[in-house]
Amino acid sequence: MRCFIVIKTFFCIMKALTNILWWIFSWISIFIFLFLLGSFLENTYFGIFLFIVLIASYYYLVFRNQNARVKKANSKLLDYLIEGESVIVKGLDTRPFALFKRRQIFAVTNSRIIRLERGLLGGFDMLDYQWKDLKDAQISENVFPSITGSTLSFTFQANSEKPIEVYPEIEVASEAYRHSQQEEQAWEEKRRIRDMEEKRAESGGVFIGQASNPTQFNNPAISNQNKEQKRNVDITDELLKLKKLLDEGILSDAEFQEMKSKILSRNSQNF
Repeated sequence: MRCFIVIKTFFCIMKALTNILWWIFSWISIFIFLFLLGSFLENTYFGIFLFIVLIASYYYLVFRNQNARVKKANSKLLDYLIEGESVIVKGLDTRPFALFKRRQIFAVTNSRIIRLERGLLGGFDMLDYQWKDLKDAQISENVFPSITGSTLSFTFQANSEKPIEVYPEIEVASEAYRHSQQEEQAWEEKRRIRDMEEKRAESGGVFIGQASNPTQFNNPAISNQNKEQKRNVDITDELLKLKKLLDEGILSDAEFQEMKSKILSRNSQNF
């Protein structure tokens, strides 16, 4: 596992460096092409002029008013929040990872992970997952962290689910990672408790104990009455525990109703 993280970190570092080098190489190639085009047209100034126009256009589309675009994306993010949902931390891709694509903005809230990416022609592409679906969160600090930030990735329970990978500043990534670990551990415990309750419900919730009064075994009426009282207590106890799991968010409404029906059906068959 450690080897895998090291390899992944290396590739993330190389991705940032490759982006920067490829970006520099692309502009050098464009300049050479336009310069040769100007020479072919016997007007090198024309080629240089086109290069300046291209540089200015790129600057306007990518860098100019970027704060306003980020503000708009943050506003759009808040529009997607549901009632009672609050943002724990949010951030956006550092520039070396977004020289050839739109920057991603992501948020960690008290109920899910959200990722927004601006479309080429406007609008936003949103991807989100509930905390209960989180399988693992990983963080790695990239080389030159003040420039390339860090890599934060999330994988989810279903293998078919698309992972989320963002490249925010290290402080933002660290806070998001800490909260993700808390949520991951909390939901692992919730799933463990739910599995135990389901197994207990399926097994019939059998209790083994000794009778406090030996005459119970000699008197069928008393024995049957005690069994019925014990059965009623057991049913009530199981239903109260299910209600507690529902209130704590471990069970959904559908799961609560399903397990409640199983308990009532099982005990009605015992009468």
